[in-house]
Amino acid sequence: MTTDRDDAEILFTNERFYAAFAGGDADEMARLWGEAGEVCCLHPGWEPLFGRNRVLASWQAILQAPPPVRCVAPRVVRMGPDGGAVICWEEIGGEYLIATNLFRREGDGWRVIHHQAGPVRGAPPDPESEPGRSVN
Repeated sequence: MTTDRDDAEILFTNERFYAAFAGGDADEMARLWGEAGEVCCLHPGWEPLFGRNRVLASWQAILQAPPPVRCVAPRVVRMGPDGGAVICWEEIGGEYLIATNLFRREGDGWRVIHHQAGPVRGAPPDPESEPGRSVN
């Protein structure tokens, strides 16, 4: 059974991910990534990176000089009781990417298991026009 609390916890984990990203906090980024199974990351223009060591090495390099990134209009999409995604816009220097972050419940919390960001046309929707932030 999925709950509003789970959605809030997924959004909070997503917020921590972007705080670590923007703040160049490699230790926090490592704490956020899953350990119980396969993980994958697709940075814009990069080939897919599979495995925790490769993914964290990529973040270690990026976080040496992190871009001014901000998560905009995050929306939860649930994938059963132990999985979820956040679809959001990444604002970087006035430009936007669209991102998908997948999360898996591990122990008593949610961990990132996949991140992908890429180009998108346009800009995020007006928050006033959004019908809701969660899809179950």
